[in-house]
Order: sequence, then structure tokens, then C-alpha cells
Amino acid sequence: MILFMIKTLISRNIPPQHIAETIKTLDMAAQISQLFVDLKRQPRFAMARSRRAAIMNMTNPGTGTITLHCTSIGNISIKAPALSGSSSQLYSVPGQSVLFAIDQPFEVQLYAVGPNQLEKTDICSIDQNNPLVIDGSRTLFDYCQSDAGLIGRINLPDRMTDIGVFDRVSLRKVAWLPHDDGAARHLVSLQLLEAVQDPERARVAGELIYHYHPAVAWKAFQVLYLAYPQMAVSYVALLKKHRNARLDSLLQPFEQAE
Repeated sequence: MILFMIKTLISRNIPPQHIAETIKTLDMAAQISQLFVDLKRQPRFAMARSRRAAIMNMTNPGTGTITLHCTSIGNISIKAPALSGSSSQLYSVPGQSVLFAIDQPFEVQLYAVGPNQLEKTDICSIDQNNPLVIDGSRTLFDYCQSDAGLIGRINLPDRMTDIGVFDRVSLRKVAWLPHDDGAARHLVSLQLLEAVQDPERARVAGELIYHYHPAVAWKAFQVLYLAYPQMAVSYVALLKKHRNARLDSLLQPFEQAE
């Protein structure tokens, strides 16, 4: 029954506030322990090779995060703050997140998300009786460095919204990453073609410059500009149709060359 309860929270579309209220009634340390037990029972954990592959797939070393369970709706993960250093950049989390304490309280720094800038707001304390719901479209959160054991999170992602990248010192937006899997694949493909200097990279860029996602279109523009600057500049008006503030600012130096 313990395992059934926590998995049910992301088995169907449940409002984040309801998830938070349910978490208050549960022993989250026991819930997380049961998820680990369930993982060990899966066939992929039976053999050493498949077990290592599974562990690598569910672990993000850069953020110190382990995903214990996921569905098409969301995922349940844990994080060890003491094992992940402070990055020079802050990343938004598109969608809704519910942060919860497992064994010890912890604190998060909250930021209000603007189009091109973050604004530091409050430090919020989270304990067993006070999980925190965060709307990623308005709020970015950063874990305060502490000796807290494990931190829990239920993430309900919005895959049509991009991940914003902000400089930790200036709090200005410095980049954005596609949350959409298809756009991400095209972006990585362009980067790989550029890295190996593939002779067909400009042709591929010429096709992907029409892509619906501004990050892919911008990367295609960059690749095309290195090969055929005049041709690339002719696409500036096309890219501005995205009406994306970040993309518009990147295109400004090229508008004068049209």
C-alpha cells in the first residue's frame, strides 16, 4: 500500500496542490525506501551490466539527482545537495514541481522569472508538514547548500516550454534549451555536424532554419552563416517571425547587414 500511494500521485492528472496535501499525510522516508526496493526487483537490476546501465540512465551526476519512478505525466526524484556543487548557472524547471522533505528540513532560494532576468525573492523552508508547490513559468528555485540528507521532488513537466539558463551572479538570461525531445535531437544533430565539420552541414542547416523551435532555427542560422553569410542573413526576417525576445536580441547584429 505504501508504494501504491506514491506512484498514484503521478499515475493520472492530479492538481499539484492535491499532491502536496497528500504528501503531508505520508511517511515520505518510507515511501522513498519502498521505491528503492521496487527498483531492485525489476529485471533490469538482475544482471550487473543491465543494472549499471539502468543506474546511469536514472542518474544525473551534474545535478546529483536520481529518478526513482516516472510515467508519461511526471517523475519522482531525489537529490543529495551535499554531493552536487553549486553551478555557475541557474536553470528553470518548466511545468509544476512539488518539493518535499524526506528525513530533514531544507531550504530553497526562490527567484521570480522574467523574460530576460531573474529577481531574487524569498528563502523558503520545507519540512515534512510543509511541501512546496512551484510553478516553473513564474518561479525558479535553487537548493541552498546544507547538510540535509535527501531532498525529494515530484516533477510534472511542461515539455512545450523551454528551459531558461540564467547567470548566477548577474541573474540575466544567457541561453535557453529545448524541453521538447524532437527539438533537442535536431539541436544536438546540428552541433555534431558542426563539430565533425560534415560537408553536408550547411544543407541540413538550410532545412532546419525553418524549424518551429527558435533554438533550432538559431543554431541552423549560425551553421549556415559560417558557410554562406549572405544567404544566412537573408533568413533574418524569417527568424524574427518567431517573435521570441531572446532570438530577436541575438539577431540584432545581423539585421544591419541585410
